[in-house]
Amino acid sequence: MAFWRYSVWVKTKQSQRQNAIKPQRQKNMTSKSIPFLLLCCLLIWSCSNEIELNAPSKEIAVVYGILSPKDEVHYIRIEKAFLEENTSAIELAQRPDQLYFDNLEVELVQDSDGQRFKLVEVDGTLEGVEREAGVFATTPNILYKIATNQLSLQEEESYTLNIRKADTDEVIATAQTTIVGSVRLNRPIPGANKLPLRIEEDETFTVLWAADESAQFFDVKMDIHFEEIPANGTPSSKTLTWTIAKNVDAIEGPNKIEVEGIEFYKFLASILTEEVSLTRRINTIDIRVDAGGKELFNYINVGQANTGITSSQVIPTYTNIENGLGIFASRNQLIEEGFFIDSITRELLKNGELTRRLNFE
Repeated sequence: MAFWRYSVWVKTKQSQRQNAIKPQRQKNMTSKSIPFLLLCCLLIWSCSNEIELNAPSKEIAVVYGILSPKDEVHYIRIEKAFLEENTSAIELAQRPDQLYFDNLEVELVQDSDGQRFKLVEVDGTLEGVEREAGVFATTPNILYKIATNQLSLQEEESYTLNIRKADTDEVIATAQTTIVGSVRLNRPIPGANKLPLRIEEDETFTVLWAADESAQFFDVKMDIHFEEIPANGTPSSKTLTWTIAKNVDAIEGPNKIEVEGIEFYKFLASILTEEVSLTRRINTIDIRVDAGGKELFNYINVGQANTGITSSQVIPTYTNIENGLGIFASRNQLIEEGFFIDSITRELLKNGELTRRLNFE
């Protein structure tokens, strides 16, 4: 008897890998994705001689949902784990009837006033939320959806997810999360009074921000928007995303990270190649702070548990789904757009040891 657990992450079109170059000002795709995170599949097989081989099967809901007030559409994936005898995991993973429940009712409840919001079943592929190819069936790609014109998430408000079987009204799983509050940038100075950024190789670059208690950790990133200008051709706009810091624990009072300025130039030099036929110019830079709530904080910490020779034999698994498995959590995001760089930074890009061959002007 084998116990198969499916845990599925839905891919966010908004987020890109740190080293990926993307078109300038690409349309924000959080409206068709589930925030800060990649679509992946985890298959765990554990066997025990103590399992009763003839025990009746039991379906267990496996949930993935991350709510953000910045998203235009909220998606939740619900699949099932199950007990099955004498069947290959690869075969089971390709059978939609083994991946998905029939006739579910999925709702979100705003806990302060009891308002209920029903999600509708959709095919994620038709919504633009495609599932990565792998061992799992990609068609259909069932998700449960609600748009912000039906549900406008309130920051620091608690929401409960209820999953029922429609034909029996049986609640098969439930979970709760609190929506992460706003993040406020203090430094670099935001708004109309923002100053050009100075990033010097031998000085530290500081990002300072404030957040509410609902935020437990942060990722800090810099979106670098630049042009590549061929000698005889049309300029192309591109973006590089530099992850300055990941999984920064929240503290009381202002949160801060400091990074050596030379890391900025190292990052550019590690991604861009020398192209004698073109010049480059940085247009603007955006500062981005992603904030995660308590459930995501716990999920990541458990996932980073030591699995080396000194660890325990059993790898822990975090879930906040009652009567199920998976994660139901919240995040929020701050993006301060439109920083320019000052003349000193441009000079370092043009003539600095690390970037002078990249033809910045």
